[in-house]
Amino acid sequence: RFNPFTMALDMTGFSLPDADGRPLLAFQRLHISLKLASLWRLAPSFREILIEQPYLGAVVRRDGALNLADLGKGFPSAPAKPQQKSESMRLFIQRLTVISGTTTFEDRTRPTPFHAELKPIAFELRDFSTAAGTGNAYTLNAASPEGERLIWSGTLRLEPLSSHGLFEITDLHARTLWSYLRASLPFEIDSGVIGIKGDYDLASNGGPLALKLNVHSTAVTNLGIKPNAAAQNYMDLARVEVVDTRIDLTKHSVDIAKVQLSGGDIKAWMSEQGRLNLLDLVGAPAGQSTAVAPPSAPGSPATTTPSGSTGGGSASAWTVSAPDIAVLGLKVSAEDRQVRPAAALLLDPLNVHVAGFNTSPDDTLDITLDSSVNTSGKINARAKVTPKTGAVAAHIETADLGLPALQPYLAQYTSMTLLKGTLGAKLDIERQADGALAVKGNTNVSGLHTVDNSLQQDFINWRALRIADIRYLSKPAGLRIGSVTALEPYARMVIAPDRSVNITEGLTPPGAVPKPAVITTADAPSVPKGTAVAGKPVAGKAVASAAAAQAAAASGGASTPFPVAIGVVRIVNGSANYSDLWIKPSFAVGIQSLDGTLTGLSSNPKSRAKLELNGKVDRYSPVHIGGNVNLLSAALYTDVTMSFKDLDLTIVNPYSGHFAGYKIDKGKLSVDVSYKIEQRKLAAQQHFVVDQLQLGDQVDSPDAVHLPLKLAVALLKDRNGVIDLNLPMSGSLDDPHFSIGPIIWKAFVNLIVKAATAPFALLGHLFGGGEHMNLVEFAAGSAELDPPAKEQLVSMVKALKERPQLKLDVPIVFSKSLDRPQMAATRLRQELLARVQDTRAGKKHPDTAGEMVLADPEQHFHLLVDQYKADLGKDAPLPPSALAVQAAKSKETPPYDPAIADLNAALIGHIEVPDADLEALGKQRAKAIQDALLSDAQLDPTRVFIVNAPPKPDAGDTVKVEMTVK
Repeated sequence: RFNPFTMALDMTGFSLPDADGRPLLAFQRLHISLKLASLWRLAPSFREILIEQPYLGAVVRRDGALNLADLGKGFPSAPAKPQQKSESMRLFIQRLTVISGTTTFEDRTRPTPFHAELKPIAFELRDFSTAAGTGNAYTLNAASPEGERLIWSGTLRLEPLSSHGLFEITDLHARTLWSYLRASLPFEIDSGVIGIKGDYDLASNGGPLALKLNVHSTAVTNLGIKPNAAAQNYMDLARVEVVDTRIDLTKHSVDIAKVQLSGGDIKAWMSEQGRLNLLDLVGAPAGQSTAVAPPSAPGSPATTTPSGSTGGGSASAWTVSAPDIAVLGLKVSAEDRQVRPAAALLLDPLNVHVAGFNTSPDDTLDITLDSSVNTSGKINARAKVTPKTGAVAAHIETADLGLPALQPYLAQYTSMTLLKGTLGAKLDIERQADGALAVKGNTNVSGLHTVDNSLQQDFINWRALRIADIRYLSKPAGLRIGSVTALEPYARMVIAPDRSVNITEGLTPPGAVPKPAVITTADAPSVPKGTAVAGKPVAGKAVASAAAAQAAAASGGASTPFPVAIGVVRIVNGSANYSDLWIKPSFAVGIQSLDGTLTGLSSNPKSRAKLELNGKVDRYSPVHIGGNVNLLSAALYTDVTMSFKDLDLTIVNPYSGHFAGYKIDKGKLSVDVSYKIEQRKLAAQQHFVVDQLQLGDQVDSPDAVHLPLKLAVALLKDRNGVIDLNLPMSGSLDDPHFSIGPIIWKAFVNLIVKAATAPFALLGHLFGGGEHMNLVEFAAGSAELDPPAKEQLVSMVKALKERPQLKLDVPIVFSKSLDRPQMAATRLRQELLARVQDTRAGKKHPDTAGEMVLADPEQHFHLLVDQYKADLGKDAPLPPSALAVQAAKSKETPPYDPAIADLNAALIGHIEVPDADLEALGKQRAKAIQDALLSDAQLDPTRVFIVNAPPKPDAGDTVKVEMTVK
């Protein structure tokens, strides 16, 4: 309907379908009112253009065609004509209004068709003119059924084209955007509301179109992001705000005054397969654990510079500046599900600030970070980072980081549980552009408390471990530490009933079979022949072969070790416990009050570290360890002395009973040992002093070596009750059979056996008298001590005085084969002397002394003949040699000697010596020895016993009395 008088046009119920018959354009009413001024302006001048309930239905069909293109169908193309520059059409509109408009948009190209609707839409344009000097102000308001709103106002000029305006989007649902872009996004936006507010300037000024966009604020609240079809959000961000964003299309620049993320929760985890869940949000392939793309080949067109420009350095590259980026109050929950139970890390609240970000090549970022870690810990860091060169200068401080968070990882490689402990550190880290890394600072671990899983007892603890003045360099490589201080460190070593060692068990992953750490029969030291060792494993703590350890170290590969130096290691009030539950009854000993230092520790083979440690065993027995050592190259040089004083031996009763077969009732042990290793050669001196050792009851043990320990103790113990032993030792660490423990045990066994089997060799070596000082020789038929025997017994007295526990047995010894003939010869001589005394003057034999008679062969012969006839009878035939003497002529000297010898032999063989006389001779000999030992009253008579002894085979021409000790 048109009124020519008022120049008003009204149109209602208009609808234009697209090719599919769906509404394309429509409105309920169109009202156009022209002004009379159009006549003299020679241009359309509209008083009002009013559109009520307009509708625009835009559809992107499945083939990608837009239904709005249907408007041009059916019209022939206009012939191409040369374009001529013409003046712009003059147009005046006093008011243009759109009321209750609706716009729908549908995209059918997507797997899930997208549909959006804006309703109601209101638009107003006032005083619009293509000529200069008018306001050209407009206002657009639009809303969606979900409450999303668009407000756009400003001015518009066509000649030259320019526009300035304000825009604001409120309550825009982030899921609306995601619904349209979901096919191209690897994640799902579950929630979130977006608000945008800004202004713009669009102008051509006779040249290229220029657009400056100033977004004063962009805020996203309650943004929830998760992988497509996931059950939970991976990210819940409370508020993301971008302040004062300036976009200049001409300069290709984006300047953002501030970006701030406030609050939120990020859930991250590493799956059992080793994939980070957050990679699902960027669409990384399942087999890829990081989103790092492979590097492009040098000179490749795709290579970009840090500023975002192409490798050719295009001048049209965009620059981005965001000098203030902040994350405030973020909660990050992270888990590593590759371990069981999962290792958890909580950063809450996490605050990060990045200053100075831009895409210029020489950009340097100032980054600060602070966060609570697992509720109790703190971390603070600040850094300067140059992205192009990779240079970093950072300072990091941590405090009270709970170490039990590492337990899931420890559980994979050990069988111990970390119950308590905190880590603190202050570190300065610097990385140069060439990749050189330098770290310096201090760190400490406080309140460490671990237990072994099998025994559920304390394992390794300390009050504090402080590492000060750390200096690490990667170029040249090296680590220097000023000092390491261990305050109240504690360790427990336990040998379990199955002979496993808790240290070995504790450092073995669960389920793995630990290497045996006990001495078996093959490892046990050999003992001399005649001593028996049960064929069962010899228990006790194993001493690992030094050769094996050094061989492993030597085969490490690198010829030059990583340089490490530690100024001083301090131990303050350390302690340790050793328990052996395999031995029955069980054994336990503790070390307390361990203090000391290790100074000058270095991996340099020429270095010498000074060791000085002092402590106490079971609270009262002092322990000292000192010397010089290269602990990091111990096989090359070690010179260490160890001293243990007044250890109470009753505590080792379980071992003495099991291995030696005796309990210990009393005794203290002091040990001084020195070990010197030079070029893998060991020379050791071991000095053992046992004071007042008293063996107790015998113990029936199948593993006990059968040694006469009580006798050996009495032999070794001096008059003051002290046993003083020196056991030198030497060997090569390269010998695979070299092991300190078995060597010491073997030396001890050899010493006991030697003392017990050859006691007088030991006594003779110590006090004189020779190794056979217990053998006293007597002439046959005699009980007289000759001078050498007397001197020998003087040495025996000295030895017994120094070994007051020894008692001496002196046997009653005689020899029938040696003593009987000699005693018969003595009696014959006595009879002959008596016969001489019975001779009277004037008779056949002169009256002279008996000895003189016996010295005269003729008189001696006649005495023997008379005695022969008296003993054997007058008719007994004389020996032929005697008859020869009688038959000799008076002028010849008869052969008296053979005759005397034969007569003596015949008479001695006829004389009977009873066994009682032989036994009496043996007693006289024993008594003579006893009298010689006790004559000066230096020995208690109760220590010397005269005892019966079985006869022994004769050897030599003297009778030997062999004394024994007990």
